[in-house]
Amino acid sequence: MIFLQKFPPFSKISLLHLSQLLFGLAIFLLPLQIRSLVFFGESYATGFFNEYLAFFVHASEIFFLLAFLTLGCVFISEKKVELEIPKPIFFAPFLALLAASIAVIPFADSPTLALLHFWRLLEFSLAAFFTVSKVFDFYTVLRILTVAIFFQAALACAQFFAGGELGFHIFGESFFTVDTFNIAKTVLPSGEVLVRGMGTLPHANIFGGLAAVTLLLLATFPHKNILVYFASGVIFAGMFFSFSRAALLAFFAGLAILLVFQFRRRIISTVAVTTILAILLFGFGSSFFVRLQSDPANPSRLAQISQALEISRENVLGVGRGDYTAVLAQKFPELEFYQLQPVHNFFVLKITEESILVALAWMGVFGTLGWWSFRQKKFEALAVLTAIFILANLDHYFSTNFTAGVMLWLAFAFVIGQLGEGKPSFEKSAVSRNF
Repeated sequence: MIFLQKFPPFSKISLLHLSQLLFGLAIFLLPLQIRSLVFFGESYATGFFNEYLAFFVHASEIFFLLAFLTLGCVFISEKKVELEIPKPIFFAPFLALLAASIAVIPFADSPTLALLHFWRLLEFSLAAFFTVSKVFDFYTVLRILTVAIFFQAALACAQFFAGGELGFHIFGESFFTVDTFNIAKTVLPSGEVLVRGMGTLPHANIFGGLAAVTLLLLATFPHKNILVYFASGVIFAGMFFSFSRAALLAFFAGLAILLVFQFRRRIISTVAVTTILAILLFGFGSSFFVRLQSDPANPSRLAQISQALEISRENVLGVGRGDYTAVLAQKFPELEFYQLQPVHNFFVLKITEESILVALAWMGVFGTLGWWSFRQKKFEALAVLTAIFILANLDHYFSTNFTAGVMLWLAFAFVIGQLGEGKPSFEKSAVSRNF
Protein backbone atom coordinates (compact mmCIF):
# COMPACT_ATOMS: atom_id res chain seq x y z
CA MET A 1 0.00 0.00 0.00
CA ILE A 2 1.17 3.56 -0.72
CA PHE A 3 1.47 4.71 2.88
CA LEU A 4 3.61 1.72 3.85
CA GLN A 5 6.13 1.91 0.99
CA LYS A 6 8.93 3.10 3.29
CA PHE A 7 8.00 0.90 6.22
CA PRO A 8 10.91 -1.33 7.29
CA PRO A 9 10.92 -5.13 6.90
CA PHE A 10 9.04 -7.05 9.56
CA SER A 11 12.25 -8.33 11.13
CA LYS A 12 13.45 -4.77 11.69
CA ILE A 13 10.25 -3.31 13.16
CA SER A 14 10.96 -1.55 16.46
CA LEU A 15 8.53 -0.44 19.17
CA LEU A 16 8.47 2.98 17.56
CA HIS A 17 7.56 1.50 14.18
CA LEU A 18 4.88 -0.60 15.84
CA SER A 19 3.41 2.46 17.54
CA GLN A 20 3.33 4.32 14.21
CA LEU A 21 1.70 1.37 12.49
CA LEU A 22 -0.99 1.14 15.18
CA PHE A 23 -1.65 4.87 14.85
CA GLY A 24 -1.98 4.48 11.08
CA LEU A 25 -4.50 1.66 11.53
CA ALA A 26 -6.47 3.85 13.92
CA ILE A 27 -6.67 6.59 11.28
CA PHE A 28 -7.70 4.12 8.57
CA LEU A 29 -10.49 2.69 10.73
CA LEU A 30 -11.63 6.13 11.85
CA PRO A 31 -14.80 6.45 9.70
CA LEU A 32 -16.00 2.93 10.48
CA GLN A 33 -18.62 2.72 13.22
CA ILE A 34 -17.26 -0.50 14.75
CA ARG A 35 -17.90 0.03 18.44
CA SER A 36 -19.01 -1.51 21.72
CA LEU A 37 -21.21 -0.02 24.46
CA VAL A 38 -19.33 0.34 27.76
CA PHE A 39 -21.48 2.82 29.71
CA PHE A 40 -25.11 3.86 29.60
CA GLY A 41 -27.04 6.28 31.75
CA GLU A 42 -30.80 6.45 32.19
CA SER A 43 -33.21 6.08 29.28
CA TYR A 44 -35.74 8.73 28.37
CA ALA A 45 -39.03 8.74 30.28
CA THR A 46 -40.61 6.99 27.29
CA GLY A 47 -38.08 4.17 27.66
CA PHE A 48 -36.26 4.32 24.31
CA PHE A 49 -32.49 4.31 23.99
CA ASN A 50 -30.63 7.59 24.41
CA GLU A 51 -27.61 7.53 22.12
CA TYR A 52 -26.09 10.59 23.77
CA LEU A 53 -26.22 9.20 27.32
CA ALA A 54 -24.21 6.20 26.11
CA PHE A 55 -20.46 5.85 25.80
CA PHE A 56 -19.02 3.54 23.14
CA VAL A 57 -15.45 2.37 22.64
CA HIS A 58 -14.57 2.36 18.94
CA ALA A 59 -12.22 -0.03 17.18
CA SER A 60 -10.21 2.96 16.02
CA GLU A 61 -9.94 4.15 19.61
CA ILE A 62 -8.45 0.84 20.74
CA PHE A 63 -5.65 1.20 18.19
CA PHE A 64 -5.03 4.79 19.35
CA LEU A 65 -4.63 3.57 22.93
CA LEU A 66 -2.36 0.71 21.86
CA ALA A 67 -0.26 3.19 19.88
CA PHE A 68 0.10 5.45 22.92
CA LEU A 69 0.97 2.54 25.23
CA THR A 70 3.58 1.27 22.78
CA LEU A 71 4.98 4.78 22.45
CA GLY A 72 5.23 4.97 26.23
CA CYS A 73 7.38 1.85 26.15
CA VAL A 74 9.56 3.56 23.53
CA PHE A 75 10.18 6.53 25.82
CA ILE A 76 11.06 4.22 28.69
CA SER A 77 13.38 1.94 26.74
CA GLU A 78 14.92 4.35 24.20
CA LYS A 79 16.35 7.37 25.97
CA LYS A 80 17.51 9.07 22.76
CA VAL A 81 14.04 9.63 21.28
CA GLU A 82 13.45 13.38 20.94
CA LEU A 83 10.24 15.23 20.20
CA GLU A 84 10.16 18.23 17.87
CA ILE A 85 7.95 20.42 20.04
CA PRO A 86 6.87 23.90 18.83
CA LYS A 87 6.99 26.96 21.07
CA PRO A 88 5.05 26.50 24.36
CA ILE A 89 2.84 29.50 23.56
CA PHE A 90 1.06 27.43 20.91
CA PHE A 91 -0.18 25.02 23.58
CA ALA A 92 -1.55 27.67 25.96
CA PRO A 93 -5.11 27.77 24.51
CA PHE A 94 -5.36 23.98 24.69
CA LEU A 95 -4.13 23.82 28.29
CA ALA A 96 -6.78 26.41 29.21
CA LEU A 97 -9.39 24.27 27.44
CA LEU A 98 -8.37 21.09 29.28
CA ALA A 99 -8.36 22.92 32.62
CA ALA A 100 -11.84 24.37 32.05
CA SER A 101 -13.18 21.01 30.86
CA ILE A 102 -12.03 19.09 33.92
CA ALA A 103 -13.14 21.83 36.34
CA VAL A 104 -16.85 21.42 35.45
CA ILE A 105 -16.98 17.60 35.66
CA PRO A 106 -18.13 17.47 39.33
CA PHE A 107 -21.18 19.60 38.46
CA ALA A 108 -22.45 17.30 35.69
CA ASP A 109 -25.71 15.39 36.06
CA SER A 110 -23.67 12.27 35.28
CA PRO A 111 -20.06 12.83 36.46
CA THR A 112 -19.07 9.36 35.27
CA LEU A 113 -20.17 10.09 31.71
CA ALA A 114 -18.51 13.52 31.83
CA LEU A 115 -15.27 11.95 33.06
CA LEU A 116 -15.34 9.37 30.24
CA HIS A 117 -15.74 12.17 27.72
CA PHE A 118 -12.85 14.07 29.31
CA TRP A 119 -10.70 10.94 29.05
CA ARG A 120 -11.49 10.88 25.33
CA LEU A 121 -10.59 14.57 25.07
CA LEU A 122 -7.19 13.64 26.48
CA GLU A 123 -6.88 10.90 23.85
CA PHE A 124 -7.61 13.39 21.07
CA SER A 125 -5.16 15.93 22.46
CA LEU A 126 -2.44 13.26 22.74
CA ALA A 127 -3.01 12.23 19.12
CA ALA A 128 -2.66 15.87 18.08
CA PHE A 129 0.41 16.43 20.28
CA PHE A 130 2.34 13.45 18.94
CA THR A 131 1.41 14.44 15.39
CA VAL A 132 2.66 17.98 15.97
CA SER A 133 5.87 16.65 17.52
CA LYS A 134 6.31 14.47 14.38
CA VAL A 135 6.31 11.13 16.10
CA PHE A 136 3.32 10.45 13.84
CA ASP A 137 4.06 12.29 10.60
CA PHE A 138 1.16 14.42 9.41
CA TYR A 139 2.01 13.84 5.76
CA THR A 140 1.58 10.09 6.24
CA VAL A 141 -1.52 10.53 8.43
CA LEU A 142 -3.12 12.65 5.71
CA ARG A 143 -2.45 9.99 3.06
CA ILE A 144 -4.04 7.29 5.22
CA LEU A 145 -6.99 9.55 6.04
CA THR A 146 -7.46 10.30 2.35
CA VAL A 147 -7.70 6.57 1.56
CA ALA A 148 -10.28 6.11 4.34
CA ILE A 149 -12.43 9.06 3.26
CA PHE A 150 -12.07 8.05 -0.41
CA PHE A 151 -13.76 4.72 0.35
CA GLN A 152 -16.45 6.55 2.33
CA ALA A 153 -17.07 8.90 -0.59
CA ALA A 154 -17.34 6.02 -3.06
CA LEU A 155 -19.83 4.32 -0.73
CA ALA A 156 -21.81 7.56 -0.32
CA CYS A 157 -22.12 7.91 -4.11
CA ALA A 158 -23.21 4.29 -4.42
CA GLN A 159 -25.81 4.74 -1.65
CA PHE A 160 -27.30 7.71 -3.50
CA PHE A 161 -27.71 5.77 -6.74
CA ALA A 162 -28.85 2.57 -4.97
CA GLY A 163 -31.43 4.42 -2.91
CA GLY A 164 -30.21 3.03 0.39
CA GLU A 165 -27.59 1.02 2.23
CA LEU A 166 -25.42 -1.55 0.48
CA GLY A 167 -25.12 -4.14 3.23
CA PHE A 168 -21.79 -3.13 4.79
CA HIS A 169 -23.30 -3.37 8.26
CA ILE A 170 -20.26 -5.07 9.76
CA PHE A 171 -18.41 -1.78 9.18
CA GLY A 172 -21.13 0.29 10.80
CA GLU A 173 -23.29 1.15 7.81
CA SER A 174 -26.86 1.91 8.88
CA PHE A 175 -29.90 -0.04 7.75
CA PHE A 176 -31.83 2.42 5.59
CA THR A 177 -33.79 2.88 2.38
CA VAL A 178 -35.82 5.75 0.96
CA ASP A 179 -38.72 4.61 3.17
CA THR A 180 -36.77 4.69 6.45
CA PHE A 181 -38.26 7.21 8.87
CA ASN A 182 -36.13 10.26 9.68
CA ILE A 183 -33.26 9.19 7.41
CA ALA A 184 -31.38 11.98 5.61
CA LYS A 185 -33.19 12.34 2.30
CA THR A 186 -34.32 14.80 -0.37
CA VAL A 187 -37.84 14.86 -1.84
CA LEU A 188 -38.16 16.14 -5.41
CA PRO A 189 -41.25 18.12 -6.58
CA SER A 190 -42.31 14.98 -8.49
CA GLY A 191 -42.52 13.12 -5.18
CA GLU A 192 -39.43 11.00 -5.84
CA VAL A 193 -37.38 10.44 -2.70
CA LEU A 194 -33.58 10.42 -2.89
CA VAL A 195 -31.34 9.32 -0.03
CA ARG A 196 -28.29 11.39 0.87
CA GLY A 197 -24.98 9.54 0.84
CA MET A 198 -23.32 9.11 4.23
CA GLY A 199 -20.97 6.13 3.96
CA THR A 200 -20.67 4.35 7.29
CA LEU A 201 -21.05 7.60 9.25
CA PRO A 202 -24.26 8.10 11.29
CA HIS A 203 -25.52 11.01 9.15
CA ALA A 204 -24.95 12.59 5.75
CA ASN A 205 -24.06 15.93 7.35
CA ILE A 206 -21.22 14.31 9.29
CA PHE A 207 -19.77 12.66 6.20
CA GLY A 208 -20.14 15.89 4.22
CA GLY A 209 -18.34 17.92 6.87
CA LEU A 210 -15.46 15.45 7.17
CA ALA A 211 -15.15 15.32 3.38
CA ALA A 212 -14.93 19.13 3.24
CA VAL A 213 -12.16 19.23 5.85
CA THR A 214 -10.27 16.42 4.11
CA LEU A 215 -10.42 18.24 0.77
CA LEU A 216 -9.01 21.42 2.28
CA LEU A 217 -6.22 19.46 3.94
CA LEU A 218 -5.50 17.82 0.59
CA ALA A 219 -5.12 21.30 -0.91
CA THR A 220 -1.92 21.55 1.15
CA PHE A 221 -0.70 18.12 -0.01
CA PRO A 222 2.89 18.31 -1.34
CA HIS A 223 3.86 16.79 -4.67
CA LYS A 224 0.34 16.32 -6.00
CA ASN A 225 -0.10 13.63 -8.64
CA ILE A 226 -2.91 12.04 -10.61
CA LEU A 227 -3.91 9.82 -7.65
CA VAL A 228 -4.33 12.85 -5.39
CA TYR A 229 -6.50 14.62 -7.96
CA PHE A 230 -8.55 11.48 -8.61
CA ALA A 231 -9.12 10.90 -4.87
CA SER A 232 -10.05 14.56 -4.43
CA GLY A 233 -12.56 14.33 -7.28
CA VAL A 234 -14.27 11.25 -5.80
CA ILE A 235 -14.34 12.81 -2.30
CA PHE A 236 -15.85 15.99 -3.75
CA ALA A 237 -18.53 13.92 -5.54
CA GLY A 238 -19.28 12.11 -2.28
CA MET A 239 -19.61 15.43 -0.47
CA PHE A 240 -21.96 16.64 -3.22
CA PHE A 241 -24.21 13.57 -2.88
CA SER A 242 -24.37 14.07 0.88
CA PHE A 243 -26.27 17.27 -0.02
CA SER A 244 -24.89 18.90 3.11
CA ARG A 245 -25.33 22.64 2.75
CA ALA A 246 -23.01 23.31 5.68
CA ALA A 247 -20.26 21.16 4.13
CA LEU A 248 -20.45 22.92 0.78
CA LEU A 249 -20.47 26.33 2.45
CA ALA A 250 -17.48 25.43 4.63
CA PHE A 251 -15.50 23.98 1.72
CA PHE A 252 -16.05 26.90 -0.62
CA ALA A 253 -15.35 29.41 2.18
CA GLY A 254 -12.00 27.71 2.78
CA LEU A 255 -11.30 27.55 -0.95
CA ALA A 256 -12.13 31.26 -1.29
CA ILE A 257 -9.49 32.10 1.35
CA LEU A 258 -6.90 30.10 -0.56
CA LEU A 259 -7.92 31.69 -3.83
CA VAL A 260 -7.79 35.25 -2.46
CA PHE A 261 -4.43 34.93 -0.72
CA GLN A 262 -2.75 32.38 -3.02
CA PHE A 263 -4.36 33.07 -6.37
CA ARG A 264 -1.57 31.80 -8.61
CA ARG A 265 -1.21 28.55 -6.68
CA ARG A 266 -4.94 27.84 -6.46
CA ILE A 267 -6.41 28.94 -9.78
CA ILE A 268 -6.01 25.52 -11.45
CA SER A 269 -7.55 23.70 -8.45
CA THR A 270 -10.42 26.19 -8.40
CA VAL A 271 -11.10 25.67 -12.09
CA ALA A 272 -11.04 21.88 -11.57
CA VAL A 273 -13.49 22.09 -8.64
CA THR A 274 -15.77 24.42 -10.59
CA THR A 275 -15.75 22.05 -13.57
CA ILE A 276 -16.62 19.01 -11.44
CA LEU A 277 -19.39 20.97 -9.69
CA ALA A 278 -20.81 22.10 -13.05
CA ILE A 279 -20.89 18.50 -14.31
CA LEU A 280 -22.63 17.30 -11.16
CA LEU A 281 -25.14 20.15 -11.31
CA PHE A 282 -25.85 19.40 -14.96
CA GLY A 283 -26.72 15.82 -14.09
CA PHE A 284 -28.26 16.23 -10.63
CA GLY A 285 -29.08 19.93 -10.34
CA SER A 286 -32.78 19.40 -9.61
CA SER A 287 -32.17 17.34 -6.49
CA PHE A 288 -29.35 19.64 -5.40
CA PHE A 289 -31.42 22.82 -5.59
CA VAL A 290 -34.42 21.18 -3.95
CA ARG A 291 -32.21 20.32 -1.01
CA LEU A 292 -30.69 23.82 -1.06
CA GLN A 293 -34.13 25.41 -0.82
CA SER A 294 -35.72 22.88 1.52
CA ASP A 295 -37.27 23.90 4.79
CA PRO A 296 -35.03 23.91 7.87
CA ALA A 297 -35.06 21.05 10.33
CA ASN A 298 -37.88 20.77 12.84
CA PRO A 299 -37.25 22.39 15.22
CA SER A 300 -35.15 24.92 13.37
CA ARG A 301 -31.60 25.64 14.42
CA LEU A 302 -32.65 28.99 15.89
CA ALA A 303 -35.37 27.26 17.93
CA GLN A 304 -32.82 24.72 19.13
CA ILE A 305 -30.44 27.48 20.20
CA SER A 306 -33.27 29.21 22.07
CA GLN A 307 -34.11 25.98 23.90
CA ALA A 308 -30.45 25.36 24.75
CA LEU A 309 -29.90 28.85 26.11
CA GLU A 310 -33.03 28.54 28.25
CA ILE A 311 -31.63 25.34 29.75
CA SER A 312 -28.20 26.93 30.27
CA ARG A 313 -29.72 29.82 32.26
CA GLU A 314 -30.98 27.25 34.75
CA ASN A 315 -27.71 25.28 34.75
CA VAL A 316 -24.92 27.84 34.80
CA LEU A 317 -22.18 25.24 35.28
CA GLY A 318 -23.63 22.98 32.60
CA VAL A 319 -25.68 19.80 32.65
CA GLY A 320 -22.68 17.63 31.74
CA ARG A 321 -21.31 16.08 28.54
CA GLY A 322 -23.93 13.88 26.92
CA ASP A 323 -26.77 14.90 29.23
CA TYR A 324 -28.25 17.64 27.04
CA THR A 325 -30.96 15.58 25.30
CA ALA A 326 -32.15 14.04 28.61
CA VAL A 327 -32.56 17.51 30.13
CA LEU A 328 -34.18 18.71 26.90
CA ALA A 329 -36.81 15.95 27.16
CA GLN A 330 -37.60 16.96 30.75
CA LYS A 331 -37.71 20.68 30.01
CA PHE A 332 -39.79 20.39 26.82
CA PRO A 333 -41.95 17.24 27.14
CA GLU A 334 -44.01 18.23 24.08
CA LEU A 335 -41.09 17.45 21.74
CA GLU A 336 -41.29 14.34 19.57
CA PHE A 337 -38.60 11.70 20.12
CA TYR A 338 -36.83 12.55 16.84
CA GLN A 339 -36.57 16.18 17.97
CA LEU A 340 -34.55 15.18 21.03
CA GLN A 341 -31.12 15.83 19.58
CA PRO A 342 -28.21 18.07 20.54
CA VAL A 343 -28.48 21.71 19.54
CA HIS A 344 -26.96 22.16 16.09
CA ASN A 345 -24.26 24.56 17.25
CA PHE A 346 -21.03 23.29 18.78
CA PHE A 347 -20.40 26.37 20.93
CA VAL A 348 -23.97 26.65 22.24
CA LEU A 349 -23.86 22.95 23.09
CA LYS A 350 -20.66 23.58 25.05
CA ILE A 351 -22.36 26.41 26.95
CA THR A 352 -25.27 24.17 27.89
CA GLU A 353 -23.35 21.01 28.68
CA GLU A 354 -20.07 22.34 30.06
CA SER A 355 -20.70 26.01 30.98
CA ILE A 356 -19.81 29.32 29.38
CA LEU A 357 -16.28 28.87 30.70
CA VAL A 358 -15.61 25.85 28.47
CA ALA A 359 -17.35 27.50 25.51
CA LEU A 360 -15.10 30.56 25.88
CA ALA A 361 -12.07 28.27 26.06
CA TRP A 362 -13.10 26.70 22.75
CA MET A 363 -13.64 30.13 21.23
CA GLY A 364 -10.20 31.06 22.50
CA VAL A 365 -8.67 28.10 20.68
CA PHE A 366 -10.27 29.06 17.37
CA GLY A 367 -9.65 32.77 17.88
CA THR A 368 -5.96 32.53 18.78
CA LEU A 369 -5.16 29.95 16.11
CA GLY A 370 -7.01 31.99 13.50
CA TRP A 371 -5.22 35.20 14.47
CA TRP A 372 -1.80 33.56 14.53
CA SER A 373 -2.47 31.92 11.16
CA PHE A 374 -3.43 35.24 9.60
CA ARG A 375 -0.46 37.13 11.09
CA GLN A 376 2.02 34.47 9.95
CA LYS A 377 0.33 34.24 6.55
CA LYS A 378 -0.41 30.54 7.01
CA PHE A 379 -3.44 30.69 4.77
CA GLU A 380 -3.80 26.91 4.40
CA ALA A 381 -4.22 26.74 8.17
CA LEU A 382 -6.62 29.69 8.12
CA ALA A 383 -8.73 28.03 5.41
CA VAL A 384 -9.04 24.80 7.40
CA LEU A 385 -9.88 26.68 10.61
CA THR A 386 -12.51 28.78 8.84
CA ALA A 387 -14.20 25.70 7.38
CA ILE A 388 -14.27 23.95 10.77
CA PHE A 389 -15.57 27.09 12.49
CA ILE A 390 -18.46 27.29 10.01
CA LEU A 391 -19.29 23.62 10.46
CA ALA A 392 -19.12 23.99 14.25
CA ASN A 393 -21.67 26.80 14.15
CA LEU A 394 -24.10 24.74 12.06
CA ASP A 395 -23.92 21.31 13.70
CA HIS A 396 -22.91 19.42 16.84
CA TYR A 397 -20.93 16.43 15.57
CA PHE A 398 -17.48 17.74 16.53
CA SER A 399 -18.68 17.22 20.10
CA THR A 400 -20.95 14.18 19.75
CA ASN A 401 -19.28 11.99 17.14
CA PHE A 402 -16.01 10.14 17.75
CA THR A 403 -14.77 10.34 14.15
CA ALA A 404 -15.47 14.05 13.86
CA GLY A 405 -13.79 14.69 17.20
CA VAL A 406 -10.56 13.06 16.02
CA MET A 407 -10.71 15.00 12.74
CA LEU A 408 -11.06 18.24 14.68
CA TRP A 409 -7.90 17.56 16.69
CA LEU A 410 -5.96 16.37 13.65
CA ALA A 411 -6.85 19.68 12.02
CA PHE A 412 -5.55 21.48 15.11
CA ALA A 413 -2.34 19.46 14.79
CA PHE A 414 -2.02 20.61 11.17
CA VAL A 415 -2.50 24.24 12.15
CA ILE A 416 0.02 24.12 15.01
CA GLY A 417 2.46 22.31 12.74
CA GLN A 418 2.13 25.10 10.20
CA LEU A 419 2.52 27.81 12.82
CA GLY A 420 5.57 26.13 14.34
CA GLU A 421 7.52 26.11 11.09
CA GLY A 422 9.13 28.99 9.27
CA LYS A 423 7.40 27.98 6.05
CA PRO A 424 4.86 25.33 5.06
CA SER A 425 6.66 22.01 5.18
CA PHE A 426 5.93 18.35 5.58
CA GLU A 427 9.54 17.31 6.11
CA LYS A 428 9.79 14.16 8.16
CA SER A 429 11.71 14.23 11.40
CA ALA A 430 14.33 11.73 12.43
CA VAL A 431 11.72 10.13 14.68
CA SER A 432 9.12 9.61 11.95
CA ARG A 433 11.22 9.18 8.80
CA ASN A 434 10.21 5.52 8.42
CA PHE A 435 6.49 6.06 9.02
